[in-house]
Amino acid sequence: MKYSTLIIFFLLFFSITTFAQKEAANWYFGAGAGLDFNSGSPVALINGQLNTAEGCATISDKNGNLLFYTDGSIVYDKSHQIMPNGYGLLGHNSSTQSAIIVPKPNNPNLYYIFTVDQPLPANVDSNPLNDEDPPNNGLNYSLVDLRLNNGLGDISIKEKNIHLITYDTNNDEDVKFKCSEKITAVQHGDGVSFWVITHFKNTFYSFKITNQGVDKKPIQTNTPLNVPIGGYLSNAIGYLKTSPNGKKIAIANTSVKQNDDLGPKNNIIRNTGNVWLFDFDSVTGKVSNGFSILNGVNPYGLEFSAKSKKLYVTTNLFSNDDVSLGSLLIQFNLKSSNIIGSKTTINSSTNVAGALQLALDEKIYRSGYPFGANVSNKLSVINNPELDGISCNFLQNEIDLGIGKAKLGLPPFITSLFLYAFSYEFNCFGQSTHFYINSVEKIDAVLWDFGDGSTSTNRDAYHTYTKTGDYKVTLIKTVNGEDREPLEKIITIYDVPKILSTPYKLVQCDTQDNISTDGLATFNLALANEPISLGKKDFEVYYYQSVSDADNDNTNTLSIPVNYRNSIPDEIIFAKVTQPNSTCYSIGSVILHANKSILILPETMHECDLGQGKGLFNLKEKKSLIKTELNLPSDVRLFFYANEDDASLGINELEENYTSASKTIFLRAENNEGCYGTGHFEIIVEPTPKINVLENRILCEGITNPSIQLDAGILAPSITSDFTYSWSTGETSPTISVNKQGEYSVIVKNKSGCSTTRKCIVTISYLAKINNIIIQDLQPLSQVIIEVVNPNDYSYMIHFQNGTETPFQSSTIFENVPGGFHELIIENNDGCGQKIKSFTVLDAPKFFTPNDDGYNDYWNLKGINTPFYKNAVIYIFDRYGKLLRQLSPSSPGWDGTFHKEPLPADDYWFTIKLEDGREAKGHFSLKR
Repeated sequence: MKYSTLIIFFLLFFSITTFAQKEAANWYFGAGAGLDFNSGSPVALINGQLNTAEGCATISDKNGNLLFYTDGSIVYDKSHQIMPNGYGLLGHNSSTQSAIIVPKPNNPNLYYIFTVDQPLPANVDSNPLNDEDPPNNGLNYSLVDLRLNNGLGDISIKEKNIHLITYDTNNDEDVKFKCSEKITAVQHGDGVSFWVITHFKNTFYSFKITNQGVDKKPIQTNTPLNVPIGGYLSNAIGYLKTSPNGKKIAIANTSVKQNDDLGPKNNIIRNTGNVWLFDFDSVTGKVSNGFSILNGVNPYGLEFSAKSKKLYVTTNLFSNDDVSLGSLLIQFNLKSSNIIGSKTTINSSTNVAGALQLALDEKIYRSGYPFGANVSNKLSVINNPELDGISCNFLQNEIDLGIGKAKLGLPPFITSLFLYAFSYEFNCFGQSTHFYINSVEKIDAVLWDFGDGSTSTNRDAYHTYTKTGDYKVTLIKTVNGEDREPLEKIITIYDVPKILSTPYKLVQCDTQDNISTDGLATFNLALANEPISLGKKDFEVYYYQSVSDADNDNTNTLSIPVNYRNSIPDEIIFAKVTQPNSTCYSIGSVILHANKSILILPETMHECDLGQGKGLFNLKEKKSLIKTELNLPSDVRLFFYANEDDASLGINELEENYTSASKTIFLRAENNEGCYGTGHFEIIVEPTPKINVLENRILCEGITNPSIQLDAGILAPSITSDFTYSWSTGETSPTISVNKQGEYSVIVKNKSGCSTTRKCIVTISYLAKINNIIIQDLQPLSQVIIEVVNPNDYSYMIHFQNGTETPFQSSTIFENVPGGFHELIIENNDGCGQKIKSFTVLDAPKFFTPNDDGYNDYWNLKGINTPFYKNAVIYIFDRYGKLLRQLSPSSPGWDGTFHKEPLPADDYWFTIKLEDGREAKGHFSLKR
């Protein structure tokens, strides 16, 4: 429907899911090999550029036109040239399924290439982007944008080799191998999205692909199938396939070994592989009900028939001595009550067990070559895959590839391509929705169920829904007298966006050139989004210069830029308001009006430096001041911006609490008509006083009337008269005197009113308080230990009786102190004076020589002649215990005589009794 005013509603809808079968029309594989299925039969292509032993992938558009292809490492466009950014994808041409291509839903220009590497072991710390081989790169994806490279397509720089986790990141062995060589894709149960599935060890990983992109958090399913990582160099080989109806998934493991050790004859261990079959839920992405259908073989290729009724497997045969015995093609009937028992050998061949791939003609093609040849110029084919046993009509080496050579691999596709699904278009409310079938097969009859109780038997069916919402549409086809399995799809009927019924006038200030009356300006069209959409923020809005431009831009990629300069005064442009995830849209009009505006020049703002030259500015308060000072009308709203362009376009508004260095702020004033005025003002960050913000000071104990002077810590080149001061004591001078310990502070303020606070911490430093001097004397090695309060606050030295002294030390222990009357000096480390205390160390001389030469003529204890020991008594004996002399501390000592007769040179003994009760004994020598 269309309105004749400037507001026009268009209900134009294109197919939500037009993913038809011809996306698989072209194949490129092997060494320059290719096939074209557009005619219904395979025709050899000779223009392919691949040279890959296994992995490859190809994609075409819905009409069968080639788009691009890859071996998992290099991407070629439809002209067979390497895309400019098409190097370095993280697949490997010797990975079984190195790549698969999946379109981004609802976007015909975007495709994802998913790659899996050949799992050679990697160094855990290796960066896969820097190391081509051997590190295993695991599962990654890259985005191809067909709009790039002049429409030939290229890899997006921002979305290239995006890694997906399919392993335990805390397990070093998992990190080395990351993933198997297997990958498959199938359509989601919603009929729009896709699942990309891989397997590692004992877990399936299902990644959902929607119109929002790749969900990096996979659905994980643990299974009884466990492929040991120890033998993963060969265990990872083999295909993974989902059935076209999305209900089954099969996995071939060429081997399931515990390790990669060789056999007793230095041969590869063979015949350990298996094939498992599972159920798959295309809605949840979960895998279930798995069981082994083939064991003790060397399987490689897998494929389901188009109706998902049969499963085919290729497997190599080897003797126990690793001698090749050819290969088998095996069929399983998935409709049988005994699937394992339905196993039928279709063909025994001398060819290797290559890939199997379903094609548009519903035939399954087999790759491979004779053992020892490495290539073949032919493919084999299963002509009737739905039939039982050899009735399937397998023909060996039937399809000629011309100059191309097949190796092992064939390109995998989204398996649901071969389901011959249906598509639909026109799903805006009020339209007649068109349903149609995506195949050219001969159909006897069809039955549509539209999900609202209505049905149709027309091949091309039209139906008008009476309500918006989701509906499950079912199609049953009858082909050759047989009802095919029902095809189901959830479709959504969208409401048409309701928008403003009259033209919206977007007003901009005409301030961007020197002509303020020409009616021309640059407009931020996003400012019209909400008004034109009646306040609904979930609509997508695109702008065009004409209605026809809006109608013809199906992908909304040709719209005018959001920052748009009108070409004439009051130019009318058209807003295309679209419903998200649909192509339902309405078109309204916008008048671009450039106003002559007033110039607003507020006063400068000043704030203090908070650090790094930045201040905090209260712009909310500034808005109120401007409106008051300039007496602006009440409907005027103010907005602040960092530059003139932002202010002009009304984008990137500054926060109300704005932290910034000094700069110019630009403002935009708006009223109910749009732009009212513009202007600017300065914000200035004022410096704060540069001072030393913390000082520790010492007040010494024991000084008469002690005091110290505290200052404000002004740093050069500032002078004290530049500031005012406010001390915590109440004083206002640059310096103060204090005589008590404590914490003092001063606020230093400059002429701009900016301040810095300084803290002064005053502590008292005390002279040493000696608790004890422990003297360990009258023994071979004397020791003096000082016990003092807070020993780390002091330094220690001894001034000896003979006039010498030790250097100051931090330790309170002195070793080997000689006998005598000494002074202990303890110095305060803060320079607050010394504490001096006398002490005595007793020492018994080992000998004396009474020969009247003035040296050692008498024997007495050193250090005994002090007030500490004035009442001590010393006794001297000969070796027989005879008392020879009794000495007092004040006597000069024994002269070596007894009754004035000199005694002979010999050893003599002494006993000393001290006043404190101590008693010591020893001996010494008299030498003549």
